[in-house]
Amino acid sequence: MPCLALVLELHHPLPDSGAAVGADWARASIETYWPILRALHRFAENPGGSSLTLAVSPSWMALAADPTAQARVRVELDARAKVDAVDPSLHRFIATTCEGDALRSLRRWNAAGAIDVIPTSASHTWLPSVAQDPVIARAQIGLAAADCAQRLEARPTGVWLPFLGYAPGLETAMAASGLRFFGVAADVFVRGTVLPPGRTSGPLVTPPGVAAFGVEPGPTSQAFDPQTGYGRDPRYVNPAKAVRAAFEHSKHFVDAWRDQAFSAPTGEDAPIEPIRVVAFSAHDLAQGWQSGGAEEWLSQVLERLKTVEGASASSLDRYLARNPVGPLGRPGVSPGGMLAARPADSDLFDRCRTAADLLTFILEQRRTFRPLERRTTAWMVRCLLRAQQVDWSLPFGRGVGPDVGLERARRHLAMFHELAGGLMAGKPDARRLDRLDRGPAYLPEIDLAIPAGD
Repeated sequence: MPCLALVLELHHPLPDSGAAVGADWARASIETYWPILRALHRFAENPGGSSLTLAVSPSWMALAADPTAQARVRVELDARAKVDAVDPSLHRFIATTCEGDALRSLRRWNAAGAIDVIPTSASHTWLPSVAQDPVIARAQIGLAAADCAQRLEARPTGVWLPFLGYAPGLETAMAASGLRFFGVAADVFVRGTVLPPGRTSGPLVTPPGVAAFGVEPGPTSQAFDPQTGYGRDPRYVNPAKAVRAAFEHSKHFVDAWRDQAFSAPTGEDAPIEPIRVVAFSAHDLAQGWQSGGAEEWLSQVLERLKTVEGASASSLDRYLARNPVGPLGRPGVSPGGMLAARPADSDLFDRCRTAADLLTFILEQRRTFRPLERRTTAWMVRCLLRAQQVDWSLPFGRGVGPDVGLERARRHLAMFHELAGGLMAGKPDARRLDRLDRGPAYLPEIDLAIPAGD
């Protein structure tokens, strides 16, 4: 029986280091994230034997856990309620069912097994351009896995790479963190060291034992097309007609997805349980349904996944538990695009790699560090990771512009070098660290042994 595997991604940019949470988080939470969480809540309450994968970035988790960020959402909710600008049932769901704590819901769903919560990399970056350096690869993968484990009180099973950006060698860092799988674009999957007999209908198992799944553009390319996507249907503007529109579009989406699964290559060496992986993000939903209706469509898709005729819906972790064996090999390298070497025509990634060389040297001295020196080094790691983030790739209003993004990156790198200078001079600045500690707690518990590779 074919398997349909859905991966849904949540990410939101952090404010500047030491800065308070902005209004953008409250708006995006009410308009996008909480409606998605409500759809997931309905699914998790009665999954009917099906399951899915939810990939959540460390920055999204930091914001969701931040008391100030939660308070901003409550204030924005109350203000909208006074002018009837928010769905009362959504208001009740946030305030009563979840008490404004999204991570508590994620913990419960993850423990129940219907929703397998995994991290993305530590920062939203193009990994093939920065993770060639082992210290960055270990920090991006290992620290994200450790943060997810700490916040959800359970070790994650896999990791989701931003933009599906992969370079050979990343799986070594994954295996060191106990991660079992990741995803790559379908064209990258089939350009690897071997061509699997089932193409993308089964995983490749890399030499360290981490499985790679090919993600087909398939039904998502039509669903989120900027001109003809489902959300462009004018019926979504009218709540009375939106349910019918979502019914038709969810059926079309799941049917097309199932048909792809049934069209998988057959033969003696083909997977016994062919899989079709579909992935999209909260930002895709927000961009695709600008007039509303994304929650209704997603809810109906999730409901259909419980009873797909002739197929099952499963998280990638559960699929691997049933199908642990696959061809040995690696996917190809993800092709570049504008993020590959010169994001926004800058030398950002070159400067990050240079900073990584300095960090490697400092980490080699860590065994002699006192607590303040360890704290300084942990902040250097955070600054370097945040300098790599390219959130300007997100839809307008959900990220930052290239100019703002690059300026933030320069400030993060400047802070990295300032902290390094103080550390190497034997004069780490505790007051500077106290100021940096303000704001959402991004990667609050950094074990320096992870980026060091111990």
